[in-house]
Amino acid sequence: MSNQSVMEKALQFAATARQIQISRAEEVTTFATTTKINQLRDQLEQLRTTLEAARRLNAEGASIDLGKAANGLSLFRKRTAGGVPSDTALNGAITTVSNAGKGIGAAVQQAWTSWSAERLAELRVDRLVMFEGAEAAAAKASLKDLGKLRAGEARAATITQFLAVHGRLRERLDEAPDPNPELLDLLRRLDAGTTLDKLTADDLRLLSEHGLTGTIVVRRRAS
Repeated sequence: MSNQSVMEKALQFAATARQIQISRAEEVTTFATTTKINQLRDQLEQLRTTLEAARRLNAEGASIDLGKAANGLSLFRKRTAGGVPSDTALNGAITTVSNAGKGIGAAVQQAWTSWSAERLAELRVDRLVMFEGAEAAAAKASLKDLGKLRAGEARAATITQFLAVHGRLRERLDEAPDPNPELLDLLRRLDAGTTLDKLTADDLRLLSEHGLTGTIVVRRRAS
C-alpha cells in the first residue's frame, strides 16, 4: 500500500471520528435543550394553574395583582421569539417564569387564606345547635369539609367547590331560628367542663327539648 493510500485512509478515519464526535455533541446538546424545554413547559403549566385560581378569587372579590405574571410572560415571549431558543435564552425564560409563578402563587395563597376566613365568618355557626338528627350531622360535615378545603392549596376547582358547600350551608343556617340564649350559655358551660351537681333540672329539660341529650358524654372523674 502506498504512502498516499495510507494517508487517505488516515484522513478518512479522522473525518469519520470528527463526525461521530460532532453527532454525539449534537445529541448531548439536543437532550439538554429538550430537558430545559420540558422544564419550561411544566413551569408554564403551573403558572397557568395559579393564574386560574387568581382569576377565580378576583371574580369573588379578591384583589390579586396579576401584573408580575403579565410582565413575566411578555419577557418570556421576547426571549423565545426567534424559533428554537439558545441555551442562555432558555435559562432566562425558565428563571422568568419561575419567579412569576412564585410571586403570584404566594399572593394567591395569602388571598385564599383571607378570603376563605371571611366566608367562614359569614356563617351563623351558633345556629348549628338548632339542627337535629341527620340535618345536624350534614351541617357539621359541611363545616368540616370547608375546613379541609381551606387548608388545601388554592386551585380554581377547590375555590368553586368551597363556594358550593359554603352556599348550601349558609342557606340552611340563615333559615334556622336563633338559638335560645339560655341554651347557648348551657352549652358554653358544658364545653368548659362542669359536674352533674351544677346541672339543674331546667338544664336537663333544655337539652332534651332541643334533642341534645345524646350529644352529652358523662364520665366519672378520677379522685
